[in-house]
Amino acid sequence: MIIKIIILGIVQGLTEFLPISSSGHLAILEKYFGITEPVVLAIFLHFGTFLATLVFFAKPIAELLKGAFKREQQSINYILNIIIGSVPIVIFALLLRTQIEETFKDMTMVSIFLGITGLVLIMTMVFKKSNKRVNVFSALIIGLAQMFALFPGISRSGMTISAGLFSKISPEESFKFSFLLSLPAILGANILELKTISVIDNPISILIGMFFSFIFGLIALSILRRLVHKYFHLFGIYCLVVSILILFFK
Repeated sequence: MIIKIIILGIVQGLTEFLPISSSGHLAILEKYFGITEPVVLAIFLHFGTFLATLVFFAKPIAELLKGAFKREQQSINYILNIIIGSVPIVIFALLLRTQIEETFKDMTMVSIFLGITGLVLIMTMVFKKSNKRVNVFSALIIGLAQMFALFPGISRSGMTISAGLFSKISPEESFKFSFLLSLPAILGANILELKTISVIDNPISILIGMFFSFIFGLIALSILRRLVHKYFHLFGIYCLVVSILILFFK
């Protein structure tokens, strides 16, 4: 039981942040290895990666909050961009929640969505790197990209960082905005799921899983920050290979 939870924690930590789709990989674990993720455990694993994001981006988050408190326009605008970018995924989840949940049972759809992620990531090679900052329009574009990550196999970080790069946002800024944008979505989803829980069994095991998702989340963020400038497209090749393998062994 503990080994299974540790594996899920590691998978969640790595795939939540690396642009290879955590939901897609969890669907693969369940289908081909019989490793399922109970709802309670899923919530706390996501909370582990949420904490990893807070810790990794503690400095820019503190600067944003400090700037907003001082009524600095740049910080206020950045926070407004995060809010604007968060709107599409909320609307999409409320309207299509049932249909989205159904796709988790269909490995063909998981494979197709992984393939789409792969193609989008590879396409980032074509676009010249630029140094623009996020504005209202690009925040909305990135938010729309995040919206599609509700489907299994569509990587949230992959789609949002790619959308940033397509919008001529610098790789470092695309990386930062992508994960700051994830905070409201992850926190909101966790709060909604917590309402469905009445009892928490094996709290120690769950905390162990959360610890591993936290640690490996930090590792994944460190890896991605180094690779986003030149080697981001390589994750696309990986997604395409996994997509083809799923179709082959389905």
